[in-house]
Amino acid sequence: MDRAGARAEVQPNVVVITVDTLRQDHLGAYGGDVATPALDRLAAEGFRFLDVFSTAPTTLPSHTSLFTGNYPARHGVVLNGRYRVPPQARTLAEVLVAEGYRTAAFVGSAVLDKTYGLDQGFETYDDDFTSSPDSVQEQRRAEEVSRSAIEWLRRVEPPFFLWVHYFDPHGPYDPPPPWDGSYYEGDPRDPTNRSMDEIDPVFYQRLEGITDIEYPRAQYRAEVSYTDSAIGSLLESLAATDAAEDTLVVMTADHGESLGENNYYFDHGNTLHDSSLRVPLLIRVPWLEGGRTASGPVSLVDLYPTVLELLHLPGPANVQGKSLVPYLEGELLPAERTIFFETHLPVLTGGTPIIGMRKGDWKLIMWPSQAALFDMARDPGERVNLAREREPIVEMIGQELLSYLDIQPMTTVQIEPDEAQVEKLRALGYIR
Repeated sequence: MDRAGARAEVQPNVVVITVDTLRQDHLGAYGGDVATPALDRLAAEGFRFLDVFSTAPTTLPSHTSLFTGNYPARHGVVLNGRYRVPPQARTLAEVLVAEGYRTAAFVGSAVLDKTYGLDQGFETYDDDFTSSPDSVQEQRRAEEVSRSAIEWLRRVEPPFFLWVHYFDPHGPYDPPPPWDGSYYEGDPRDPTNRSMDEIDPVFYQRLEGITDIEYPRAQYRAEVSYTDSAIGSLLESLAATDAAEDTLVVMTADHGESLGENNYYFDHGNTLHDSSLRVPLLIRVPWLEGGRTASGPVSLVDLYPTVLELLHLPGPANVQGKSLVPYLEGELLPAERTIFFETHLPVLTGGTPIIGMRKGDWKLIMWPSQAALFDMARDPGERVNLAREREPIVEMIGQELLSYLDIQPMTTVQIEPDEAQVEKLRALGYIR
């Protein structure tokens, strides 16, 4: 079999599924106790990657990395609503449409509307939220996103590239019936339960009057299960088509969500802890034997070169991601590879950008005036900062992290959101 094992007589289709704010540990395939049968089945049929990290714990920067193969320091999209994908960044959709693919995207939130440039290369970019009867906070329910994508699948001729984005696990956690409350018993406003008293209020989560801290955690789990059901509908519709056996399916998330880890509750974007960075990655390649698991560091920037190699298509030479095809074919992922991540969200509230990296078992996070070092093998919860007692290690790998900032960036395209866009971003919790 040649590299990537693709069939010469058929150009494979591609379906990329991204779920916003999805923690890896909440999927059954990763040991979670949330009902996610569709994604568990996808994992059983394909490849499950364990050590997968976002490039940024915010939606637009991380998706830009996924679809350009570059870290935010290069593509320059570092905040939601304030930047546009630079034209010189050749997106995956642009590569595929030039190769004769029909391309379409169906996104679940206004934070990814075409204003911000991820529509580059998509013939259809469905970001219309007005048609959804159950639209909440400038987003579409997962079932509405699936319906629109399924209608397109029924009409399209191969080869095609379809991106489907689901927003539902993002706060506020408001799953529809019958998922609403399915992981919670009792009264969330019980006056005798004061477990919410110790945390700062998260106003956009609509937690006013909630006294039990387990209620929002349960509602988040319900959102994940609901989204899985919508993904199941999409995958079942794909399976019913003649194109199914020639379709590569990739599923991942843009970032995770902190549910109280490191004293950060029901949010993401202001820290670089693993609760907000570690994401699932499932890849089903019909022409390769699946059912395997790979451990070792993987970044969202790796999906771009991986898809292109599986399709036997050349891509831009300067992408920062590394193809995962060798590991789909049985090689081991390198344990010592360095991967990077960053967040600029604190800037919006008077803070500073935060940068970080993983190198082997070490995780280093740096602010302009301080650093945090964690031994992830012994301290996966990132509770003990070793920066002072391991200064030589901070110095050694810190130079590599600082060199990340020396990456030659593309031409930054900064935008000033209009009043309507500001209101959308505020409703989604990105402007406070």
